[in-house]
Amino acid sequence: MPESARRRLLGALLAGDEPAADGGRDPDDDGREAAEVAEVAEVAEVAGIMQQRARASGLVIGVVAVLVFPAWTLLDRYLEPGLAPQFLLVRLLALVPMLGCLYLLWRSPLGRRRPELLTLLILVAVQVAICWMVAQVDNTESYASGLSLAIYGCGGVLAASVRWTGMLTAVTWLGLGGAVLLAPRGIPDVDVVAVVFWLTTASVVATVTHAVRHALGSRELTTRVSLLRERERTRALLDRLERLSLEDPLTGLANRRRWDAELAAACAAAPEGGDPVAVVVIDVDHFKQVNDRHGHAGGDAALQEVARLLMDRVRAGDLVARLGGDELAVLLPGADADRAADLAEELRVAVAALELPGFDRGELTLSLGVAAGAGLTPEQLTSRADERLYAAKATRNAVGSPLPGPRAPAEQVDATR
Repeated sequence: MPESARRRLLGALLAGDEPAADGGRDPDDDGREAAEVAEVAEVAEVAGIMQQRARASGLVIGVVAVLVFPAWTLLDRYLEPGLAPQFLLVRLLALVPMLGCLYLLWRSPLGRRRPELLTLLILVAVQVAICWMVAQVDNTESYASGLSLAIYGCGGVLAASVRWTGMLTAVTWLGLGGAVLLAPRGIPDVDVVAVVFWLTTASVVATVTHAVRHALGSRELTTRVSLLRERERTRALLDRLERLSLEDPLTGLANRRRWDAELAAACAAAPEGGDPVAVVVIDVDHFKQVNDRHGHAGGDAALQEVARLLMDRVRAGDLVARLGGDELAVLLPGADADRAADLAEELRVAVAALELPGFDRGELTLSLGVAAGAGLTPEQLTSRADERLYAAKATRNAVGSPLPGPRAPAEQVDATR
């Protein structure tokens, strides 16, 4: 997404508007769509954080305003003692909408969605009350200077778009104009000029300050969120690369690298006299003929189906791996020879009963070798399983197990050594 589009979208989200749909985007371009979804999520996250900042800063402004504004009645008693009671009433009346907006800002969903608006209303109540007082007093400059405090507060504290300071400034100037026009005794020109000078300075300084502060804050936040998302993408990519380095791409089973590591760990955790560990090594019978008859696509489909069947029948802690070609294996930590032989026979029967498109029933069979024990090295355990696998392949569709007795189509291969 271009930077200009990102800025427009961020502005729309901060303003509470729904971002417009991009009618020019190619709907079939999945890659670009995914990228734009990520960009929108990033911008939305930035907007959400900025709304939180706006609410927090608005609460600060609101609390200060409701505490300071009535306290200025002390100045009224000093500058305009005759009007002080009337001004106190005005200040207390202004507190009603100020406290209402502050409560909404603090407790309501509106305060989370539109904190800038509620903060603006609090400050507008202050400015309207001051403008009314300006029209009543002789000390015009002293009271009019209070108008700049709200403008400075908005421009220097509120974490939101600069337009909110612009709106407060506009309301203030309108209020001051009304005070000048409606003052019962009129306001001397020299006082008007002084007030205009000071208020103009305050408006410019506050607006520029707000614009610079908001731009820097937005840039800092956008950069931080981008870095965090980039870190997440990098972590996800590393996780995916690690998974790919340990996973067979065709079947989704563990690959030889993971098998060797897991087998070594399982054997190390099964010392002599402790819990046993078992392995079942598996060959797909006549797999070359399967490839010749059904093509490599058919052979791949057969391997994938066998892999799925194996995964469906093992325990959560067991590991199924593709060691290469049509050679598969199952690692069974904590399993003895009986458990491993039972699983091997279950797998043999299930594969022989598979009905695959284009395959004859019973065309796909397995030969399996079983070994189990404790205190064995990975090489010893694998060697014993391989010996029993070779014995099973003498008849095909059979299980080579350390347990004697019939198990295969005719009998289980007794490969004890």
